[in-house]
Amino acid sequence: MRENNAKIQKIQKSSNVAFILVKIMKIFCITMSVITIVCGCGFIGAKGYLDQVLAEAVETGEVAAEELYVNTGRFLDQALDLAHVESASLTLGVYMIVTGIVLICFSIVSHFMGKVFKDIKESYSPFRPEIVKSLKVVFVLITMLSLRSSLLIGAVVGFSLWCVFQIFEYGCELQRQSDETL
Repeated sequence: MRENNAKIQKIQKSSNVAFILVKIMKIFCITMSVITIVCGCGFIGAKGYLDQVLAEAVETGEVAAEELYVNTGRFLDQALDLAHVESASLTLGVYMIVTGIVLICFSIVSHFMGKVFKDIKESYSPFRPEIVKSLKVVFVLITMLSLRSSLLIGAVVGFSLWCVFQIFEYGCELQRQSDETL
């Protein structure tokens, strides 16, 4: 019995550390999403001025159009026509707003992950129905975010998390049976 208590305490301690780290990650994601969205709106709001400055920088050679192409990434590759720099601030603004929304999604996942770790930290067993329910939410959100990368990666992540979820459900059933026996 002492050995089981030691294992539970070890799980609770590691869950506490994970809870603190996830909380820090959540605060960081929220802060960065606000900054990114505000900057994106600023780029869109200052569209005329920024596009003029950028066009002049390309004309004078201070900024090469190829640098814009390399530094803007896949998202902007299709949206940014390098021959017409006039759309650069709008495109960058939209890109930053989309990035801010993705960071908000990460903060939502962090919130639910923190809830799981907090519940584990405060319970006598990680195999409780409310923890399994929170895990399901986290796993669905993670799968949805991983689908953003590619369908194959999303499918592999989703299937893997589904298997882990099944293991936790089974552990929850075993815990219920153990509690009834006592």
